[in-house]
Order: sequence, then structure tokens, then C-alpha cells
Amino acid sequence: LCGSQFWNSTETWYTYDPDFTPCFEQTALVWTPCAFYRLFVAFDFYYLKASLDRNIPWNKLNVSKALVNVGLLVITALDLIMALIKKGGDSELPLYDLDVWGPIIKFATFLLLFVFIPLNRKYGVQTTGCQFLFWFLLVVLSIPRCRTEVRLDTERGKLLSSEQATEQDFSWEEYQFASFFIFFTLSCLMLILNCFADGLPRQTKYQRGENEIPELSASFLSRITYQWFDKMALKGYRNPLEEKDLWDLRPQDSRSEVMPIFAHHWNQKVRKNYRSKTRVEPKAQFSNGHVTFENPHGEKNGRKKGMASIMPPIYKSFGGVFMFGALMKLFTDVLTFAQPQVLSLIIGFVSDQEKDPQPEWKGIMYSVLLFVLAAAQTFILGQYFHRMFIVGLRIRTALINAIYRKALRISNSTKKESTVGEIVNLMAVDAQRFMELTTYLNMIWSAPLQIGLALFFLWQQLGPSVLAGLAVMIILIPVNGVIASRIKTYQIRQMKYKDERVKLMNEVLSGIKVLKLYAWEPSFEKQV
Repeated sequence: LCGSQFWNSTETWYTYDPDFTPCFEQTALVWTPCAFYRLFVAFDFYYLKASLDRNIPWNKLNVSKALVNVGLLVITALDLIMALIKKGGDSELPLYDLDVWGPIIKFATFLLLFVFIPLNRKYGVQTTGCQFLFWFLLVVLSIPRCRTEVRLDTERGKLLSSEQATEQDFSWEEYQFASFFIFFTLSCLMLILNCFADGLPRQTKYQRGENEIPELSASFLSRITYQWFDKMALKGYRNPLEEKDLWDLRPQDSRSEVMPIFAHHWNQKVRKNYRSKTRVEPKAQFSNGHVTFENPHGEKNGRKKGMASIMPPIYKSFGGVFMFGALMKLFTDVLTFAQPQVLSLIIGFVSDQEKDPQPEWKGIMYSVLLFVLAAAQTFILGQYFHRMFIVGLRIRTALINAIYRKALRISNSTKKESTVGEIVNLMAVDAQRFMELTTYLNMIWSAPLQIGLALFFLWQQLGPSVLAGLAVMIILIPVNGVIASRIKTYQIRQMKYKDERVKLMNEVLSGIKVLKLYAWEPSFEKQV
């Protein structure tokens, strides 16, 4: 592939002066960011489709991005041309596959990134996380080659000064040195430019006011660090926050965006629920000018006539964001158990220094790795809870809207079946429960995963003693089941009391004049 070893453990790990092989630096460390972006480029297309804005004007930021990207395309194409000219026509410098495929892979990736610059401008996408992470990985993974190129250039300088070689012998190496550092400089510039968000779009679906939430115009770096929230936190630290200090809701979380999606899937579910999968046609019943259908499978699944489940429409409407949050939760759990493993490596490094001294750079690497894992877990966990709260808020918005619309449309005969207190509790309490549940719903699969990983790693440290802790957890399962059952019973009873209280309060407010006239306030107060 590149005329040298891909990996050499003696050079990289078992040494006091570690370094990667040139082949590894020019393949794995360069192609990994390219593969990452190709793998997650679908997110960029999704953000283009989901954007509510259009037409960002050309400004210094996006023009600079385009020019620097063109510079990277030029230097990458020049690498390929110089490899074909310098090495292809010279028998002393063999042409390897890396000399051809390396520039081609980089050129294709940079071309894809260049295409997204006008597309983001056209569809109003001010920032994108995939591109920021690509440039961040590319810059960080190019640092080892910087060290290698500087070292090789120093050695060439010594050889030239001692007149052991002519300048012509090192022409190809000198070109590689200059080409790489131009490439590295341009990559650093692109990383800096991607730390900022683009300008405001000219066309927006919803009018943007002066009190809009800063998150809409924040860069990806600002969003993952929540730097856009600093002003609100500082204002709340100095003075108590008032309603006028709060920002406007994001358009994506508003009723006008959430409800049409939920209503579409809900209507589909209702129509599908009325269709019979068997040859027996459902019986139609007419009352008050409306037609209702009897569910032929009502006795088997316990549903009432014509009743549709609310969960499938919720899955279809908000499942995408929820699944992305679940993926973040998986990464967080893995990082949670990766940190103790790195800590054990640090303990082993310190304890083995007296018996079998190891290079100092390994201890530094372990410490840096522990910090990176902890920081990554913090960033990902923050984004996970943020997205789960957003999903819960959207579910709550959709359910309250659907319940309210249904309460306005039901007939007088149906109203007798449900009290005002029940309807109010559905909107105020049950919808809120969905919002609270969403945040911790992933514990259904996350908790067994954490228990399993914890037992696996503890078994390696403690052996069969872990079984004692496992036995305690197993014993507590029926105890927790009994407690949860009692809590459910009390909650159902409490909801009935809430329904009665709201119904009584509605009667009190409706007949407040009679109440005042007969001085019944104390007696009704006791009932409430």
C-alpha cells in the first residue's frame, strides 16, 4: 500500500520515544475522519430537509470557508499530480497505491464538504455538527504527522549541512513537507471557521423577534457547551428572572409544528383501527348524526369499541429524536465503564514503577485519556437529557392539544361520561407524566446493561464475591415490585380524588353567588 510497515509495536508502544509509522499516519489517521464524515453525512442531509429557514446571504464567514476549501482541493489535486509526475516517471522513486488513493479519498471528501457550503446557505443551515467534528478529528489526528515531518526535516537539514547528499535527492521529501503543512494550516483554519455560526437567513417560516432563543443562531460548539445560555444564567444570578426575561419558544417545539405531525399519524391509526383484518365487517352504529364502528377484536385485546392506542402515533411522530437520544445514552453508559478501566491502568502504571519501570509518556497518556473520557461523557450526557426533555415537551404539547380539541368536539351525551375534572387532569397531570417518563424511559434497557457490565468487571476484580451483591439485587426485585404495585394503587386512588376535587371546584366557581348568599364557604372548603 505505502512501501513500509503499517504498524510497528516496537516503534509505537514498547519504546521511550513513541512514534507512529509513516504508513499509519498517512492512512489510518487521515482516512478515519473521512470515513466518519461519509458515515454520518446523512445527518447533514436531514438538517437540510428539516430546516425552516432559507437563503443565508453571502458573508465573510461562508466565503472564507469556500476559499479555504478550494485551497484544500487544489493542494490535494496537486499531491496526486506531483506523485504521478515525480514518482511515476522516476524508477528510483516507486509509485505506491497510497500516493494515488490517498489524495483521491481526501479530494472526494473535501469536494463533498465544498458542496454543502452553498447548500447550507440555500436551506438556511447556520451550523452543522458533522462538519465541525470532521475538521476537529482531522486536525487532532494530523498532529502526530506534524512531529514526524519536523523530525525528518531536521534530519535532512543535518545531512545537507554535512554535504552527504544533494538537494535534488530530497526534492520529493521537501515537497511532501511543504504540502503537508499547507494542508495542515488550511485544516486548522477550517476548524476555526466552523467554530462560528453563519449569518441569519433572509427567509424564515416564522418571524424572528428580538426575544428569540439564542440557540437558533448558536454554533455547534456553543450548543454542546451551552455557551448560548450564559447570558440567561448571568442575568438570573444578578436579579430574579421574570416572565419578560424568558426567550421565545423554538419554532420546532411549537404547537404549529408538533401538532400536524402527531395529528397525521393519529388519524392514520384511527382509520387503521376501524378496519377489520377478518372477513367480518365491523358493525356501524348511528347516533346524533355520527357514525361509530364496533371493534371486532375488542374482547381479545381489552379495547373498547373504536378505541385506538395512543402509543404508535407517539412513536412515529417523535421516535427519531428519541432513538438518537437512546444512542447517546448507550455511548454514555459505555464511557461510564471505560473510565474505571483507564483508572486501573493508571494504578497499574504507578504500582509497577518499582518492579518494572514503564515509560513516563504512558502515565501521561492514561491521565489525558481519563480526562477526555470524562469530558466526552459530560458533553454527551448533557445532550442526551436536553433531547429527552425536548421529546417529552413535544409529546406533552401534542397530547394537551389533542385532548383539548377532542373536548371541544365531543357531543353532549359523551360529555356525561367524563367529568370536567377528568378532562383537566388528562391535560394537566397525565400529559405531564408522559414528559417526566420520557427522560428515564431508556432505563428499561440501560439499567440491565449497566448491571451486566458492572458484574462483569467486578468479577474480574473480586471473583465469586460479586454473587453476594447479585443475590441482594435479586432478592430486592419482588420487594420493589410490591412497592411499585402499592404506589400504582395509591396513584389511581389519588387521581380519583383529584377528579372529584376539580369537579367540585368547577361547581363552586359556577355557583359562587349562591355560595356567598347562603354563607356555605366553610362547608365547601372542608369538602375541597
